[in-house]
Amino acid sequence: MSQQINLFDPALAPRVERLSARLTLRAMVVVAVFAFAAAVLAQVERGRIAGLAAQRDAQLAALQGDVTRMAREAAGRKPDPAILAELESTQALAEGRRQVMARLQRGDLGDTGGVSEYLRAFARQRLDGIWLTGLSIGGAGREITVRGRTMDAQLLPEYLGRLRAEAALRGRAFATLAVDTPARATDDEASAAPAYLEFRLATTEGSDAQPPTSSGTSR
Repeated sequence: MSQQINLFDPALAPRVERLSARLTLRAMVVVAVFAFAAAVLAQVERGRIAGLAAQRDAQLAALQGDVTRMAREAAGRKPDPAILAELESTQALAEGRRQVMARLQRGDLGDTGGVSEYLRAFARQRLDGIWLTGLSIGGAGREITVRGRTMDAQLLPEYLGRLRAEAALRGRAFATLAVDTPARATDDEASAAPAYLEFRLATTEGSDAQPPTSSGTSR
């Protein structure tokens, strides 16, 4: 005869915890509270952002208004006549200085170094048999007229070459060289003619000596 022995003890079986209705309700309430709080925070943030946007729009509108107002004021504002007159005077002064500098560079206003260098050049070139009676310098050194006397006309080419070698006279080409016999002191044809010749050097055709800049003798 067989006998079955039941070894299962319900007290030893694992217990399964079941959520009660009250616990479930509490959980749902907590979730609802968090959701509501999140919605409220989102709404507050949207309101803050909207307020900032409105503030920036107001600032932009004010700035645009200021720009428009200043543009109208600038358009309606008349320049100060005194300032305009001073500006025109300054511009005229600057233009005048520019023209003067340009003319100085071209030599239109004369030689800025004066005539001293020319006088030194003629003083250095002393040649026996030639002496000067008049010297005229004008036109910034471009118009030079030399008058003198010589005992021998053949000395004039050498004298002219010496003058051309002077630094102050370089580029000053003598266009005319005239040699004349001086007139007799009286109308008597029997009177003796002077023993010297008169010459004239000029850098320009037809130029003549004005009241001489310098006169003297060179022998």
